Amino acid sequence: FFSSVLYFTERDNLDAETASYYNTVPRAMWVTLLNLSGESPLSNYSTAGKVITGIIGLFASGLFGIPIGVLGGGFEELADDEEEEGEIETDEDTTRSSGVEDKC
Repeated sequence: FFSSVLYFTERDNLDAETASYYNTVPRAMWVTLLNLSGESPLSNYSTAGKVITGIIGLFASGLFGIPIGVLGGGFEELADDEEEEGEIETDEDTTRSSGVEDKC
C-alpha cells in the first residue's frame, strides 16, 4: 500500500535520485521496504512524501516494536521460570545431601 502511494507522490520528484528510486512500482516497493526497516538512503522527499514516510515510520514502529516487546517479555518469563526451577532443584539436592549425612 505505502509503496504505491509513494510511487505516485515521488515519481515526479524534482530530485533526480529520489525520482529514480520511484520510477517503477517494484523499485518503489524495495525502497519502501527499506523505509519500514529504517534503512532508507533517501531524504529529499516532496511534502506529500514526507507525510507518507512519517506515517510509514509510525506504522513500522507498531509493526516491529510491539511484537519484539511481546517476544522479549515471553523470553524473560521463560528464563525466569527456568532459573527458579534450577534454584528449586539445587535446594532439593542440598536438603537431600544434608539428610543423608545426618543418617550416616
